Amino acid sequence: MAAAVAMLVTGAGVAGAAPASPASPAGAQATLSLVTPDAPVGGSVTHTVTVSAAEKGRFELHMEPAQGFRWWNTGTEAPQLRRATPTGGPGVSCREEPHENGEGLAVCDLPAGQSTLTYTVSPEPRMEAWGIEVHARFQPGGAAVAASARSEFRVLGGDPVERSYRVFGRDKSGRLYSHETLADGARMDIHSPSFHLVDPWLRQDHGSGWGAFDAITKLSPIATDNRGGGVVAREPNGTLWYYPASGEKWTNRVFKPRVRVGTGWSVYNSVRGAGDVTGDGHPDLIARDTAGVLWLYRGTGVEAAPFAARTRVGSGWQVYNALTGGVDSTSDGHADLFARDTAGALWLYQGTGDPARPYGPRTKVGLAGWNAYTAIIAPGVGAPAGRGSLLVRDREGRMYWYYGTGDASGPLGNRRQATPTSQPYDAWM
Repeated sequence: MAAAVAMLVTGAGVAGAAPASPASPAGAQATLSLVTPDAPVGGSVTHTVTVSAAEKGRFELHMEPAQGFRWWNTGTEAPQLRRATPTGGPGVSCREEPHENGEGLAVCDLPAGQSTLTYTVSPEPRMEAWGIEVHARFQPGGAAVAASARSEFRVLGGDPVERSYRVFGRDKSGRLYSHETLADGARMDIHSPSFHLVDPWLRQDHGSGWGAFDAITKLSPIATDNRGGGVVAREPNGTLWYYPASGEKWTNRVFKPRVRVGTGWSVYNSVRGAGDVTGDGHPDLIARDTAGVLWLYRGTGVEAAPFAARTRVGSGWQVYNALTGGVDSTSDGHADLFARDTAGALWLYQGTGDPARPYGPRTKVGLAGWNAYTAIIAPGVGAPAGRGSLLVRDREGRMYWYYGTGDASGPLGNRRQATPTSQPYDAWM
């Protein structure tokens, strides 16, 4: 579908305000409109920009991944979206300049009046199916305020974009950090020799104070565009807090201000995010009490009251010393749960989508050896595309990637090393 958007900005910077005198450069106004149809891989489409300005000025246009997509590599992925330099009518002069993020920036000098610019977009046949934002800006000569507009289009192809997720770690001082699950410059290709899952040194700092919690868990994977289920953290006195994901891309502000869920959570010896087990689109929480009974807290989607009243899942869960959920490894659309018993065997509880019976009967995934890992986490979608995978860390700090297969009878493939070393965090999620 073609997308069109227009925006009017006056010298005061308020859309629709009464125009000032054209004689005043700071009061000049401009109107931008964009028409950006979707572009098929291996094909070509024409985008159109219309600028109406009271005086001449500078026009700029650049493209970047849309909301919900990871940031692309500017050296290998962004160039696959071939954009021609815009052209226009008399008095229009266009060129390419470097953008601040290393990408191409189309720049045009426009005369006063209305100008119509066109450019072609030609995605290479090998390009993934990105969502793309088009950002346009016009700065009248001498004006302090510019007009801007934004539109989106899709690259139409059969190869989905692999998303990048955050792996969180808390150090002994109580600071929380995150690492991305995609290597810079390497496509999500399990056969690529340059591929690694987590860069052990490149990380973002999300602040201090996290040492106040004795339990901390993601409700579901959090992508690097900061969309996801958020984080739940419990204080030793039993108070539970919810940190909603911010949804603000290209920033390290992962969380919104925290919300107090309630007290009494010290009755549980394990509190874990479960992803969307019930099939209503909201991530859920599971908690195991000291008697070994597992409880489900269904997500509501309401930040001020994120969980409904608990329902009993079943007893006997004290045989497990690790519970990890939040990803769909069986490709049925429901988040699954992995549980490690005290003998070191790994079990799969397949999600059902039924709130009254959220998990099916268990099946053994790994016969033994899983006690060698000090952390078992579910960062997000793994490879192949769309199948939930696990990330594990051994006692020497090595991390391994168990790719989801999509097959309930064998949901995890053989392990591959993600990184030969890692940070000495005391908590992972």
